[in-house]
Amino acid sequence: MDKAASGFTLVELLVVITIMAITGVFAFANFGSSGEDQKLKSAVQDVQSLIRQAQSNASTNTKCSTGYSATWQVNFENATTVKLECLESGNATAFIKKTISLTNTNISLSSVIGTGSGCPSGTPFIITFEQLSGKMNFVDSRCTSLTITLTNSKTAAAKSLIIEKGGRIYAQ
Repeated sequence: MDKAASGFTLVELLVVITIMAITGVFAFANFGSSGEDQKLKSAVQDVQSLIRQAQSNASTNTKCSTGYSATWQVNFENATTVKLECLESGNATAFIKKTISLTNTNISLSSVIGTGSGCPSGTPFIITFEQLSGKMNFVDSRCTSLTITLTNSKTAAAKSLIIEKGGRIYAQ
């Protein structure tokens, strides 16, 4: 009784296992960096949201602490801290309403580039919003837009947040 042997040889099995191992290594490497990319995207969205919230609070005359006559501002305190603040008229101290800390995320504000003259060129700087109109003001009225770049120090990936004086805020 001759029966033909069926199955896979040891060489064929080793080739398939090797291919699967190589594919797994590449998939795992890409998966790790996608988490870092998501941290960067999330940080940009958080900063954009904070700026929008300040603009909205100024436009709707949201109550600051004790009164409604407040100037809302976003304070880029340093490369890893951004604060939403309100400043009531007659009060020299700003009330901190929300803080974004990028300290333990490998994300930092790496550059600030302005269009026009008198723009801030690094931290610290503040963007203020006028009551009711929500009009955005940079350090100098001749500054027309800011490009804020956030960088992930682990992957060297960067994303920019463009803020135009007319109120448009978008990420690239």
